Amino acid sequence: MKSRAELGIVSVALISTAAVLSVRNLPVIAVEGWSSVSWYVLATALFLAPLALTAAELASAWPQDGGVYDWVAEAFGRRTGFMTVWSIVVQNIPWYPTVLAFVAVSLAFGFDPSWQQNRWYVVGVMIVTFWLLTLIALRGPALAARFVSVGTVCGSIVPALVLAGAGIAWFAAGKHVALPPLTLARLLPSWDPGRIPFVSSLLLAFTGLEVSGYYALAVRDPQRDYPRAMGLALLVIVGLSIAGTLAIAAAIPADKISLSGGMVQTFAAIFGGFGFGAGAPIMAALMVVGALAGMGAWLVGPLLSLAVCARTGSLPPVFRSLNVHGAPAAVMIWQAVIVSVEAAAFALVPEVNAAYWILNATVTALLAFYYLPIFAAVIRLRYTQPGAPRPYRIPGGLAGVWLVGGIGFAATAFAVFVALQRPSNVTFVSDTVYVIGMIVLALVWMVPWAVFLVVRRAGWAA
Repeated sequence: MKSRAELGIVSVALISTAAVLSVRNLPVIAVEGWSSVSWYVLATALFLAPLALTAAELASAWPQDGGVYDWVAEAFGRRTGFMTVWSIVVQNIPWYPTVLAFVAVSLAFGFDPSWQQNRWYVVGVMIVTFWLLTLIALRGPALAARFVSVGTVCGSIVPALVLAGAGIAWFAAGKHVALPPLTLARLLPSWDPGRIPFVSSLLLAFTGLEVSGYYALAVRDPQRDYPRAMGLALLVIVGLSIAGTLAIAAAIPADKISLSGGMVQTFAAIFGGFGFGAGAPIMAALMVVGALAGMGAWLVGPLLSLAVCARTGSLPPVFRSLNVHGAPAAVMIWQAVIVSVEAAAFALVPEVNAAYWILNATVTALLAFYYLPIFAAVIRLRYTQPGAPRPYRIPGGLAGVWLVGGIGFAATAFAVFVALQRPSNVTFVSDTVYVIGMIVLALVWMVPWAVFLVVRRAGWAA
């Protein structure tokens, strides 16, 4: 019988790259200038690489349909597994407006760039776009998957390659560079308390690599080939991210970079500098496709994962009900309503950049409920289920798994901590109000999880 292990190193590397690489997040890091290079290296060593190895071991040992829910439930029980799944579902809700804002300003660039500053235009595009995506997703996961596959290549990988190449050409042609001269001091990470919160965006930029863990069983030799595939993927992801980030920082002064529209700013500046202004709207359109594909990838999947929890009785039956196309229609409609309300509130914040950052920080705080249990689970399961078959094992025995899981856990905790600090560009609230607000916003999203645990009924189980 033909083995299911058919994927090679390059195939798994490409899957991993598609799951993580997104040009939308680059402007947030570009404001750090040369020090962004050091932050990327640190984020890779402290979060991205540990996440890849952790996901590989857990997915190869527990490859059930529940995914992360099964990993965490095996280690800490169903309640904690439910908490982890709920957190990734609700973290998408404040994340969607950040992507939708990017879509709005990118579309405005193709028509009238001044619309980027019109909050009501931004809100209108956000709401209409999300409802259109929801209607597409209601047609079922198969249609969404086809759109995501094409959109990821055209809208994320292609723009990243073009941006990296354009940045190299910008330097080579001797164009004006907004970056100061490179020195060792500027290359090192900045510890200015007013700027460190931007670093937490690296965690958000590198999330999603755990998806590649599901493919650990599909490679020919998991113990040998999967680490090589991850090494290749990390080189591509980090290389393109660094090149793209420096291209933005070189073309646009740090204090002029728009966190939601920095990509179109950069393409306009670089293409305009080479006399090819018509190329910028083309890249803006591709990035819109990529952003829509990114949302499409998360629009249905996390809600379907709740069905696993619902079948165990943790959620009401509506969470496991699917329409004729296999989509969780009722929950998706409620999700669209909530995101629409968020988009409307977007117009009430004085500064669009400040609103963009607040939503990003809230999402980062919520990721603590998701990634901390994953890193803890890989350690605990080595003790509670040491004999479970693991086609891929983190090298080094218990010391190795403690090192990998511990580093990932600590890096996640640090990123969440700095996300709670008020960045220097948010000036309309005090430090205390900002921190309290971030904590409250993060906890509010988790309240329904606690409520469902208290009020659940035996009849909810399938």
